[in-house]
Amino acid sequence: MDLKKLEFVETSIEPLLKDEDFTERATQRFQNVVHLEDFMEEDTDVIFNYLYKEIELVSFGDYLKRYIYERAGIEEAFSQVPFEVYKEIAMESFKETATPKSMQETSTKLTTLINNWLTQSSIKRENVFLLGFGLGMTREDVSDFLTKVSREEDFDFHNYKEVIYWYCIGKHLPYSKAEELIRKYGQLEAKKLDKPMDINRVKNEEQLMIYLANLKSFCVDPLSKSNIAYKIFIDLYNKARDIIAEIYQGDEEEIGRNRIWDREQITPSDVEKVICSGIPVNDKGNLTKISASTLAKHFSQKRFTRQRITNILSNKFPVERFDLLTLGFFIISQKYQDVDPWERYKLFVTKLNEILKECRMGEIYIVNPYECFLLLCLLTDCPLAVFAEIWERSYEE
Repeated sequence: MDLKKLEFVETSIEPLLKDEDFTERATQRFQNVVHLEDFMEEDTDVIFNYLYKEIELVSFGDYLKRYIYERAGIEEAFSQVPFEVYKEIAMESFKETATPKSMQETSTKLTTLINNWLTQSSIKRENVFLLGFGLGMTREDVSDFLTKVSREEDFDFHNYKEVIYWYCIGKHLPYSKAEELIRKYGQLEAKKLDKPMDINRVKNEEQLMIYLANLKSFCVDPLSKSNIAYKIFIDLYNKARDIIAEIYQGDEEEIGRNRIWDREQITPSDVEKVICSGIPVNDKGNLTKISASTLAKHFSQKRFTRQRITNILSNKFPVERFDLLTLGFFIISQKYQDVDPWERYKLFVTKLNEILKECRMGEIYIVNPYECFLLLCLLTDCPLAVFAEIWERSYEE
């Protein structure tokens, strides 16, 4: 495999929060793995060992410390900075910006909350916005924390609170101003505009109120981010069902029965059975708990189960980037299984980045272990088989 081909990994993933260390290390390790002599011959062993023993698991707290380190201009080596320094800087910043310790009533002390944010693997979405105010972040900083660190959607411009947070953070206004605007929204009269207003045209409070009044006139906006993601999910899900129907149709037993399989006959259970084929099941036919896998932390407790699919289809669960990436991986691994691995890899990155961008979820991020796992599988001769084998092995270790 030519080293030049893998330059796509470096150029397609932007540095996080103006700091390239995490991305550079992940990219270099990725290249080292795919350039091993036995990568193609022993792909399952190589990928599993990398995920289990070598990949760097970067928590939300790690990113937060890195952000504080950069913003504070600390000259001491990053690895040598005492934990208490980060706590002290964050504490002082919250005091200087007059930011409350929580958006909800709590008896927990600010020192405890900051300690949690600096050590936890993930935090609630509302706390990302709170940190935005407390640490004086820019809109771009908050956006990066949402999409790359928390692996969620960007600012939701169909959610009035997030619109107000976006406005206040962009104007460097305190959280108290955001609270004031939220109260104003409650008293605001809904007024639908003849033509939707671009959020980027909102330059002052008067224009903000016009945008919010229009937003308030919609009970459910058909163009909202969540609905766009849902529509794309359904499209990918149906394409996956078509592929699974073809797989079933080609089964020798089915050929003998003269049965015709089509999309409508493929259920969430069938999708789980094919995509999660490497995960063992218990006596009741359910997938064995993720906690039994040695890669549980790497994959953020998410699997494409029939329960998850059913809940998404019934709008009980929101569509997440994990769902779109998993379906995209399955579709491309099957439709392009005879294509050169690098071309298949490149196609996946291009197509899925387009989808993620449309859903305002941020591009594929190689520092994310699950996304790195999918990329590695795509560079093997049989991506779906390797995907299943590694899941299976994670339960055997």
